[in-house]
Amino acid sequence: MGVLNYLSVKFYLGVLFVGLSLIIGKITTFMFLYYFSDVKIRWISIVIYILSWPLLILGVYWIGKEYSASIKKYITYQYYHDSIKSGTRKALYKTKQIGYSVKNRFDKKFPIKFKKRAR
Repeated sequence: MGVLNYLSVKFYLGVLFVGLSLIIGKITTFMFLYYFSDVKIRWISIVIYILSWPLLILGVYWIGKEYSASIKKYITYQYYHDSIKSGTRKALYKTKQIGYSVKNRFDKKFPIKFKKRAR
């Protein structure tokens, strides 16, 4: 069971927002530098670039919040305590099950009848 087995929709939306923000930022930077002489395109690219920052900040916040919540359980002592406890229970149950199975086969193969001793 891995750390990233299940993360919420916010985590994946955060990744999408960060990716989109970076793509939009690079495109607007290119447009700003390429059409530097055209004032209208330059201001439009600046506005779009500025508007892409909240998208980046929201995405980073969602990614950090969800990822830290999923990592936090692996850092705590309680997680490992519960994991060892459940693993020990499973091993004990399986050992008892195998022991009863072997005992039943042994009893069928070697039926021994004990006589009472006279005292």
